[in-house]
Amino acid sequence: MTLLAPFGPVPDGVDAVGVVLPGAATVPWHYDCRPLRVRLDEMLTRRRFDRALVFAGAEAVWFGRPSSPPAVVDLIDCNALEFWRAARTTTGTRARLYWLRQALVSVAYARRCFRAFAATVCVGETDASWLRRMGGRNVHVVPNGVTLPEEAPAPTADPVLSFTGSLDFHPNVDAAIFAARAVFPRVRSALPEARLLIAGRRPVRAVLDLAALDRVEVAADVADMADVLARTCVALAPMRAGSGIKNKVLEAWANARPVVMSRIAANGLSLPEGHAGLVNDAAEAQASAAVALLRDPARAATLGVAARAHVAAAFSWGKQAAALGRILKDAGTPR
Repeated sequence: MTLLAPFGPVPDGVDAVGVVLPGAATVPWHYDCRPLRVRLDEMLTRRRFDRALVFAGAEAVWFGRPSSPPAVVDLIDCNALEFWRAARTTTGTRARLYWLRQALVSVAYARRCFRAFAATVCVGETDASWLRRMGGRNVHVVPNGVTLPEEAPAPTADPVLSFTGSLDFHPNVDAAIFAARAVFPRVRSALPEARLLIAGRRPVRAVLDLAALDRVEVAADVADMADVLARTCVALAPMRAGSGIKNKVLEAWANARPVVMSRIAANGLSLPEGHAGLVNDAAEAQASAAVALLRDPARAATLGVAARAHVAAAFSWGKQAAALGRILKDAGTPR
């Protein structure tokens, strides 16, 4: 196996080729991928490969390469879906037009991917449905995995809710504000002693300002999110925007914490036993589910144990890697 990637830690047994990519853009048409293409050309002149797995961000290096080995692209999320939801949940005409333009660009980009790759992989059924409607013919769903801590933190009876994630990312910013201003006030009306902990990297001003609300704490750039989950009785994922799978949910489950979430947050996830009633889009319903668990920490702990067992069985990295391996093997089979 040969890995072509930005310079960084190399897994054991992997022949790695490093490359420096300019900028820190999160979508491939926002940065110059020529350094990656140059490195790939060098690799292909020295060695023959049976097939390739191309991850999101590097799709363009396979465009216009009809003689290259068959490849599978793992897009992870559907960008068009993410940008469409961003346009619906952001404020201001200029911002909405920006996201709509990005959605149109991403549709055209995805259609190039469908022509260049033998198969397309994403992490959730909603993403897959959008990709198929955009013209994808061989689209597979392989969810993310999660690393299971050796031991889950002890259950807590403290009435603490938490929301975690990168706090400069629009879907998380929107969800943090919704949690603090729409869900949590309803929780506090029933449980005045409840607290909300919002934690994550690079919080923007709109998130930092939430700390001014009564019994809301914002923790910036936390070193270990396990410490946050150890303080948590119930996690929240009230997503209204974004796409893909929510690693915050998998991480909370792996740490034996139940999650009250929206339907968007449930994309790509099968639910642990007893968790169906924790999925709802309405702030009032999310608050009611959270209050019921905060009032019954024993039930919250039981649901947490079920969640941890569920991710161990269904969302291990080994299981997801095996699924990717089967898709990749099939991509190299003549049809």
